[in-house]
Amino acid sequence: MKRICLVGAAMAALLTAGIVTAPALATPAAKKPASVNKKPVTKLEPVKTTLTCTLKLVTQIPSNDVTVTQGAESGTQYGRAGCAKPLFSGVEQSSFLQDESGDLSGKYQQWFNAGSLYGTYMLTAEDTGPPTTTSFTNASYTGTVTVTNGTGFFKKAAGTGTLACVTTDLAHDTCTEKLQLIQQVLTTVTSKKK
Repeated sequence: MKRICLVGAAMAALLTAGIVTAPALATPAAKKPASVNKKPVTKLEPVKTTLTCTLKLVTQIPSNDVTVTQGAESGTQYGRAGCAKPLFSGVEQSSFLQDESGDLSGKYQQWFNAGSLYGTYMLTAEDTGPPTTTSFTNASYTGTVTVTNGTGFFKKAAGTGTLACVTTDLAHDTCTEKLQLIQQVLTTVTSKKK
């Protein structure tokens, strides 16, 4: 009797070995979970800022002279650079060279708390009035300004804009600068980890 039970159990095992039960067929294969780990990536992105600055510049007395020569063909100017946010107030140094037609060109640098900007400018003479017994020569200029680089926060900055200046004595200039400044700013973005 023992042998019959053992033989019966062995045959039952052989017959059911290849049969899959219904619940096992209904369960889909387990999928790997999608990767949800995200890794922050830092990269440089161009950011455009519109600046409006008011410049108050004064022609400097040359080292070998005691006065400013009115209508000098070249020289250096220093003064205040007051800009709307984000720069606020700073100072500027610029050089100028006047050609035969009265147009001015030169290089400049502006210093602010966060760094400096520098580049070139070109101004075309618009109106010039002759000196009188009660006033000096006055003049107005319009032209373009270019930012070629910067330091500190403005490192690798670039941009172009307009520049308009007026003077009542050819020594003190008041200018309005409108500039589209493009800076390379570090930004952090989150990307899916591969």
